[in-house]
Amino acid sequence: MAIVKRGGRNKAKQQQAPAKSGIKKAEFDLHKKKEVGVSDLTLLSKISDEAINENLHKRFMNSTIYTYIGHVLISVNPFQDLGIYTYENMQKYKGKNRLEVPPHVFAIAETMYYHLKSYGENQCVIISGESGAGKTEAAKQIMQYIANVSVDDQAASGNITRIKDMVLATNPLLESFGCAKTLRNNNSSRHGKYLEIQFDPSNYQPIAAHITNYLLEKQRVVSQITNERNFHIFYQFTKHCPPQYKQQFGLQGPETYIYTSAAKCINVDGVDDNKDFQDTLRAMQTIGLQQHEQDNIFKMLAAILWIGNISFVEDESGNAAIRDESVTKFVAYLLDVDAEILKKSIIERVMQTSHGMRRGSTYHVPLNIVQASSVRDALAKGIYNNLFEWIVERVNLSLEAQNQSVEKKSIGILDIYGFEIFEQNSFEQICINYVNEKLQQIFIQLTLKAEQDEYVQEQIKWTPIDYFNNKVVCDLIEATRPQPGLFAALNDSIKTAHADSDAADQVFAQRLSMVGASNRHFEDRRGKFIIKHYAGDVTYEVAGMTDKNKDSMLRDLLEVLSTSSNQFISVLFPPELLAALTDSKKRPETASDKIKRSANLLVDTLSQCQPSYIRTIKPNQTKRPKEYDNHQVLHQVKYLGLKENVRIRRAGFAYRTTFDKFVQRFYLLSPATGYAGDYIWQGDDITAVKEILRSCHIPDSEFQMGTTKVFIKTPETLFALEDMRDKYWHNMAARIQRAWRRYIKRKDDAAKTIQRAWRVKNHGNQFEQFRDQGTKLLGGRKERRRMSMLGSRAFMGDYLGCNDSTGYGKFIVNQAGISERVSFSAKGEILLSKFGRSSKRLPRIFILTKNSLYVVAEVLVEKRLQLQKEFVIPIGSLNYVGLSLHQDNWIALSLHSPTPTTPDIFINLDFKTELLAHLKKINPGLVIKIGPTVEYQKKPGKFHVVKFVVGNDPTIPEYGDHYKSGTVTVRQGLPPSASNPKRPRGVSSKVDYSKYYNRGANRRVANNYSAPTPVSRPGIQQQPQSYIPPAPQMQQPVAQPVAQPVVTPPAQRPAQRKVPPPAPAFPQQQTAQPQQTSKPVAPPRPQKKAAPTPPAKKSAPPPPPPPPALSSAPKPKHPTYKALYDYDGSVSGSVPLVRDNVVYVVSTNGKWGLVKDLQETQEGWAPLDYMTPCDPPASLFGNGSAAKATPPPAPPMAASAQSTASATANGGGAGLGNGLADALKAKKTEETTLAGSLADALKKRQGATRDDSDEEDADDDDDW
Repeated sequence: MAIVKRGGRNKAKQQQAPAKSGIKKAEFDLHKKKEVGVSDLTLLSKISDEAINENLHKRFMNSTIYTYIGHVLISVNPFQDLGIYTYENMQKYKGKNRLEVPPHVFAIAETMYYHLKSYGENQCVIISGESGAGKTEAAKQIMQYIANVSVDDQAASGNITRIKDMVLATNPLLESFGCAKTLRNNNSSRHGKYLEIQFDPSNYQPIAAHITNYLLEKQRVVSQITNERNFHIFYQFTKHCPPQYKQQFGLQGPETYIYTSAAKCINVDGVDDNKDFQDTLRAMQTIGLQQHEQDNIFKMLAAILWIGNISFVEDESGNAAIRDESVTKFVAYLLDVDAEILKKSIIERVMQTSHGMRRGSTYHVPLNIVQASSVRDALAKGIYNNLFEWIVERVNLSLEAQNQSVEKKSIGILDIYGFEIFEQNSFEQICINYVNEKLQQIFIQLTLKAEQDEYVQEQIKWTPIDYFNNKVVCDLIEATRPQPGLFAALNDSIKTAHADSDAADQVFAQRLSMVGASNRHFEDRRGKFIIKHYAGDVTYEVAGMTDKNKDSMLRDLLEVLSTSSNQFISVLFPPELLAALTDSKKRPETASDKIKRSANLLVDTLSQCQPSYIRTIKPNQTKRPKEYDNHQVLHQVKYLGLKENVRIRRAGFAYRTTFDKFVQRFYLLSPATGYAGDYIWQGDDITAVKEILRSCHIPDSEFQMGTTKVFIKTPETLFALEDMRDKYWHNMAARIQRAWRRYIKRKDDAAKTIQRAWRVKNHGNQFEQFRDQGTKLLGGRKERRRMSMLGSRAFMGDYLGCNDSTGYGKFIVNQAGISERVSFSAKGEILLSKFGRSSKRLPRIFILTKNSLYVVAEVLVEKRLQLQKEFVIPIGSLNYVGLSLHQDNWIALSLHSPTPTTPDIFINLDFKTELLAHLKKINPGLVIKIGPTVEYQKKPGKFHVVKFVVGNDPTIPEYGDHYKSGTVTVRQGLPPSASNPKRPRGVSSKVDYSKYYNRGANRRVANNYSAPTPVSRPGIQQQPQSYIPPAPQMQQPVAQPVAQPVVTPPAQRPAQRKVPPPAPAFPQQQTAQPQQTSKPVAPPRPQKKAAPTPPAKKSAPPPPPPPPALSSAPKPKHPTYKALYDYDGSVSGSVPLVRDNVVYVVSTNGKWGLVKDLQETQEGWAPLDYMTPCDPPASLFGNGSAAKATPPPAPPMAASAQSTASATANGGGAGLGNGLADALKAKKTEETTLAGSLADALKKRQGATRDDSDEEDADDDDDW
């Protein structure tokens, strides 16, 4: 079939009238996703677990991971970055309700922030789901959204921006220290975190924040399941720590330490430990951790790693003995304690007997290998747990509000560990699952039970819906009476058999039969027991539970740490801990007591906020994208209770509030309850509610009236009410504006009527009116002259008096043969170019009639003055008029078809604006071009561009300009927006234009002009020179937190020789004092409570050497490179290269490297393309030294002294040789510079000669 074009389609499209309505043209969105399934599960036609699972599956395979159940968000972890958390996407949700945009975690965050501002109620979000379902990522995105949306970058103060940055910095910091790779999740939260962002009620911008920590899994520090990892920070630190830490702490790779390598998982796909470590260091700096605080943190991490490498052997008595005492000595050095005391505290236990109030005997009981290993691990766990708590306290100190007296509103974000089921579950799992049971109970209380109870109480028509209440499971774990729970049985077992852990476990196993005797959610299995949680049945191991529940360090370890000379350890382990352990007669708080107390406090905190809910789902166990396990997801759909939630949302009401609060919120919407912002209702609240709903035309099916509350059924109705309330003030303002505009319009109309009548009576001043019309033609785009802005300035038109019966003007028109009536006449100048010469300014007379513009020249014929018509330009042939942006008087008249007899002209006229007004009046279609340049045709088809610049040279006339070589230089004028003031008093409004004749004006002849002094022209640049990058500054050795690697491009043979940077500075300059960068001084902060920051470190005794390091090759002082090609080094400042030779590269600048030979006798620049990185040669380290193992790192002070001595020795030996080489370099550089200067001078002279003949002269040469 042939394709036939429909003629006239484009023409008809251009001729159709534009639409008058505000409806925009529909456009196809190329990036819009196809909607799959339903975005809200309440819209499902069939409500069942299978239907919910099928809908989630469809959306998941379409990369749509978010779905609603009313105001509850369902999130399915995609295990990949979908690109939906960008800043652009964030802006789409700002200020929108959740029905206007697709389901997203940003919509939940926006709803929370909107309710905080609108209702002044504290908000929180509860994110629940099993481990690996995406809870941490959802919490992170909510935090990111609120931090960005709540802070106005333009109006925010420094403190608000600082709080925002610190809140965002808590994510990478606490993830490094509190998250780890597990079998189910590569970034699993191993602690609970409740972040509370606090806002100023006056502007709702963040002013403070607070973090509450829950139950860190410290057991992970010393042991992990196979293919799991320790906390992220250990791998980041051991792989990418700065060199000074390696030297001070004897640090090696993670495969060296038992605590990081026993689980046989060092690297994780998708986890970049190097990048994460840099983020951690930046977060520490953002939060405000000082350098000595960071040093102490990393020192404790190193101590923990070395503690794990303490191993034991059996002695002759079968007791534990240290296998390698050098490890113990190095741990003592890191902890600043005595090595012998530390050793005894690990392999011995001190026991004291007492006789009533008197102290008894003291016994040193040796431990076996198993017991000593437990003591060692207890020390490591205690240090890491207290270190983590100190970090959280330190972060809270930085996030505190400066003004504690201000009442604050808050948004809380709960990120806590998910439900866990492993093959072997112990005390940690029962605590984690207990907290998840409490969160599930909150969800049930606030969404299912409380809602139905409220309907009954308020007498709302309702059909009850059955659901599972997990309160019986929570009581099974935490209850004390009438039936003791698991935690109470654990504590009682410890009290009964506190000295023997195995005996305590047996007592606990015996009491399990009493705990779950009458509870159908509990089963006792001889050394094991099963709890039927809401998420599934979990089998727990009894062995070791009582010991983990004690949660206290041994007295011997606390006594050792109390002797440390490191004040930071005194902060981590204050003396109160040891005193409470020895002197208190009260039972110490156990781990179960702590988690129970923390969980109940969390429930109380969340109950005082308006909650939002996110239910996360894990689609598979393999952590692969686009993989959906229907059986696993269906199980999660069931235990999360999504089906019951859908039923309640479909049958329930989206919003409810008391009558008085509803009236207080929406009384503005009814004229019966509010007028001009005032509450005027005199009746009761329930009648006011009905009146408001009636005024807003809300149908009866959309609400019900309870006994104390009003219930709105659908969220659309609530959003409509909120939208009307938001627009109320706009509507009132529009009403006032309309009334005011009507008043102003009537006032202006009356004034104009009076003015019109007055002008008719007094004939008006048409010259000033015409002046104002001419000013409007410039459109505020051209600078104005001072004399043009006089209030008495009027457009008189015929300044030469050509229309008079006698006089000079009459003489001109008679001589020129002009018979038409003259509209405008004045004297000025024209720019003319002669053959082979530069253009000149010549005086001319310009006369304008209604048909033509005449250019009249005054010439001498036989010593007599005669006037001749030089050009006659028809007004209708004008194409456009060109003017500049400045206050000059030049104007270009361009014709449609110029000819040699009627060309484009470029004239200078004092009354240019008046001439322009007359031309526009005669030819309304005339185009006016105003710009930085003016273009006209000097000859037909030959365009010429004139540039205009502003100058302050004294040779430039104050009210004139200077023209040379196609450039006009003029002084700065008045702003383009300037306008003529009113006529001064005492000046008659009736002006006789005969007074303005220009008969006595001095004639400016070109010969009278003195040659102006040459001035610098900004538009003309000097001859281009080869760019030479500056020589890099020699950096002083400064301890950096991260070692920055030098990235070198791949070697390839260059096509041409390049000019290197200048030669390096002389050695004498390198010895100068390093320039210190001045840092901004932080403003003084108000006094706060005592921070956990440790005081200054005490001087510790010189430590012993660390344990033997792994053998490795020594490193050179600079990176070594091998020459791939020969380089002659003929360019100034460079050095030659010989193929296959090895050299040092001290620093790089672009594609050039500062090169030294291995003897350090020659230095200069060479192209990096000629070299490639290589290993240092064995001869660099002497005979056989490369094969030897590196000696253990020396203590920091000794190492500093050695390096200083070495530097002094090296510097003294090479001084004479370097001085001679530098003198030769300086001489060569001076000769090169002299030759270069002479060449530059010749180039400048040649360029100056060329500049004398400008571009216009070049054009004139074509005339020959």
